[in-house]
Amino acid sequence: MPLKFSITHHQTGFLSPFDGFKPTQVDVEIRRDPLTGDRSRILSYRLRSLGKLDHSEYLERDKQRPCPFCPENLEKMAARFLPQEIPEGLLRRGEAVGFPNVFPYESHNAVLRLTKAHHLRPSQFTPRQLADGFLLAAEAFRRLTPKALYASVNWNYMMPAGGGQVHPHFQIVASGRPTRFQGRLIRRARVFAKREGREMMDAYLEHEKTEGSRWVGQVGPVAWLAPFAPRAIYDLMALSPAGKSLLELTPQQALGLARGMRRVVSFLEARGVSAYNMALHTSLQPGAGLPFMLRIVSRVHIPPMGVDEINYFEKLHDETVCFLSPEEMAQDLKTMWRD
Repeated sequence: MPLKFSITHHQTGFLSPFDGFKPTQVDVEIRRDPLTGDRSRILSYRLRSLGKLDHSEYLERDKQRPCPFCPENLEKMAARFLPQEIPEGLLRRGEAVGFPNVFPYESHNAVLRLTKAHHLRPSQFTPRQLADGFLLAAEAFRRLTPKALYASVNWNYMMPAGGGQVHPHFQIVASGRPTRFQGRLIRRARVFAKREGREMMDAYLEHEKTEGSRWVGQVGPVAWLAPFAPRAIYDLMALSPAGKSLLELTPQQALGLARGMRRVVSFLEARGVSAYNMALHTSLQPGAGLPFMLRIVSRVHIPPMGVDEINYFEKLHDETVCFLSPEEMAQDLKTMWRD
């Protein structure tokens, strides 16, 4: 079977207090993504405006402690790699500096400080700063994890997204075993290739570019689009043809990836998204089977009560509830798809 973009509709009825208790029908759309197997519920309620981005609360709290990533503190407060791994202690490229994570999640887990500036709004990052982060991640994987198979470059931007420091930084992780999400993506890709005689990522990109409603555009080596079954209210994805790896990107290609990413985070800022998570998944060895995928998802508190967009459906049922369709978001982003 080819890729199946599955949608089912469930309707519920009630007497609405918002319309004189007249009978009302509400539609819930349930989607299953053919690429990842994710299930999402697209609700017909409209998303409230998130207002303007405001980091003042976190910046005020942050004044109470020294920042280990700032230039005046980094040399004396940041951890250093073991001499037998990285003799110079720290990895550097442009403003980016790499060092071990002192609170590791995996045997290979490092931090990449992205900028000298302590705080930047999403639109203030330059493509060069982001590209240097990706290229330094690739260098770290080559030098620190020559035998690892799977890796990710991750970003918790600000505290609502799980960020432990205001200062912009990536976290990189590498292992001989994939994470749960990566493992599922690998299995689905292998089953599809065996059944269809072609790569799943190529088929997905071909379908989405032809269908068009979730396709945003291509910059450099990757195509940007909205996932069919989103993992957050705002969810954007960068994909590359099967077999591509972060380690293969030239400096110019990394800059292309960074240009697209800057457009996406600038769009999120313009829509009031003050925090987000990013993960770039990649294979480190030929034949490892993990497709190249970058995802950026919003982490917002919905007005007026500041309700977190993540609830029991996502945390305990492994399904996302979303108030904005990916087609609407893609069309909205296209209006800003320029540097």
